[in-house]
Amino acid sequence: MANKPDWLNPRSAAIPIIRDDQGIKVVLVTTKPNKKNWIFPKGQVEMGMTAQASAAKEALEEAGVVGEVSNVVFDDYQQHKWGGQTQVKVYLLSVTALLDRWQDMRERDRRIFSLDEALDIIHQPQKQVLIKLKKELGACH
Repeated sequence: MANKPDWLNPRSAAIPIIRDDQGIKVVLVTTKPNKKNWIFPKGQVEMGMTAQASAAKEALEEAGVVGEVSNVVFDDYQQHKWGGQTQVKVYLLSVTALLDRWQDMRERDRRIFSLDEALDIIHQPQKQVLIKLKKELGACH
């Protein structure tokens, strides 16, 4: 059996980052439909889009954030989804605006967390990505 069904497209995610006087903060959203777990905005890479453009689109739709997405993959991880394993490419997104209204606002909760708070609530494998972010940014907040 293959690790990934043929129809399972590559996925990309954005870590929306806000830098302020208190340090680094990240914007997370809850999963659908139960709003049980906090995650990065992510989804399938859309046809005709780059992985980073698709990650920015997911951040807009799921979290109502607008910003500059990095052109470089920050990290990646394997996700079990729909009976297969797929790689998720993760991009950093520097938030320039938080929208008051966005596509998934009724289906997901959005919250801004300090990096340490986010590390306390997010699950593997995304937790490893945040650990890497904290090490690389030298964040102490």
